[in-house]
Amino acid sequence: MTFGERLKELREDNDEKQKDIADLLFVSNKVISDYERGIHFPRDERIITTLANHFGVSIDYLFGITNIKNHTYSNDFLIVFHSLTPTQKNEVIDFMQFLATKNN
Repeated sequence: MTFGERLKELREDNDEKQKDIADLLFVSNKVISDYERGIHFPRDERIITTLANHFGVSIDYLFGITNIKNHTYSNDFLIVFHSLTPTQKNEVIDFMQFLATKNN
């Protein structure tokens, strides 16, 4: 998914108009329209971080690099996981696989 597609999806999921996002970023409606249609791309770090914070997603998600909206759980998991012994890591993986099959 492209940045423009992701922006439009997030905006619509939040029941917001292009004007709402334009006002948030202090840009014109046309700029938001151009972003969503893939004509232009934000080059200003402030715009990128404001959008990510506004929608509560990671920058990677906003840019379509990942489908994980927020890496909070992933980061927390990795920090703890790396502190485990190899045996504990295998137990965690086995348990996660068990939980995943239980949901299907």
